[in-house]
Amino acid sequence: MSCVSLRWGSAFKQSRFDTIVTAFLNSVVTPLISRVRKVGNKIYEHAFPIYRLCYRTFKAYADRAERQVLKSVLSPGAVVVDAGANIGIYSQFLSHCVGSAGVVHSFEPSPENFKHLQSATRNCANVRLSLVGVGERSERSKLYISDQLNVDHRAYLPEGNSRRIIDIDIVALDDYFKPGQRVDLIKMDIQGYELHALRGATRVLTDNPAAKLLLEFWPYGLKQAGANWLELIDALEGKNMAICEVTNRGLVPFRSESVSEGPKWYVNLFVSRRPVPAGC
Repeated sequence: MSCVSLRWGSAFKQSRFDTIVTAFLNSVVTPLISRVRKVGNKIYEHAFPIYRLCYRTFKAYADRAERQVLKSVLSPGAVVVDAGANIGIYSQFLSHCVGSAGVVHSFEPSPENFKHLQSATRNCANVRLSLVGVGERSERSKLYISDQLNVDHRAYLPEGNSRRIIDIDIVALDDYFKPGQRVDLIKMDIQGYELHALRGATRVLTDNPAAKLLLEFWPYGLKQAGANWLELIDALEGKNMAICEVTNRGLVPFRSESVSEGPKWYVNLFVSRRPVPAGC
């Protein structure tokens, strides 16, 4: 049998396998995750191992495009920021991406989430944990706790929403990292607080002109946090950065006309210095 035939057969088997896995995820895992989300913090509080298993499976499927991007741009020895590390799903993933020579700096302001983050990364010697939020300046602040989803705690009070409040520390990345210290990628998922955090990382980005960003872009959350999505886009473009949307088809150019300020609309953006990344 020719090498071409072997490669075609392998590709066919892989395609068939991917189809089966996708069908399983769509028919079994995704509906299960949907049910889990409806009871949210009850499972988080009373059956955390089940919550973690479901959430980890969901993220592996839902964020497969983001993970592919991260694997393509991170190499052993890279230095990464995980802002909004939550219970450690991405910190673990990033730890494997950068290897033993790399470092992952993980920031999570919720004490309850941080406890699970510590547990998740206890065997990851290259992860540095900080029980703080990331923002524009280093200061004492408030965290507004969601009683429905542990992934929805916020550094601001959502409009028309009463929440339990706890005191936390906020750190600016410009204060956390020493002048000239290496940073290769900053990942942020902080519920609309991304512009505040980027303002606090001005020097870090200047010191590291090749640094890349992976950001959750949620215009509704940005507005709730007292910012505007156009300000965020302008700030990135002002740094001569190319902005791409992460999709299951790969990276595509960000289009402002597609933006919605509805509460359920968001995308993830991959941002890097020009020239524009391949596919974007």
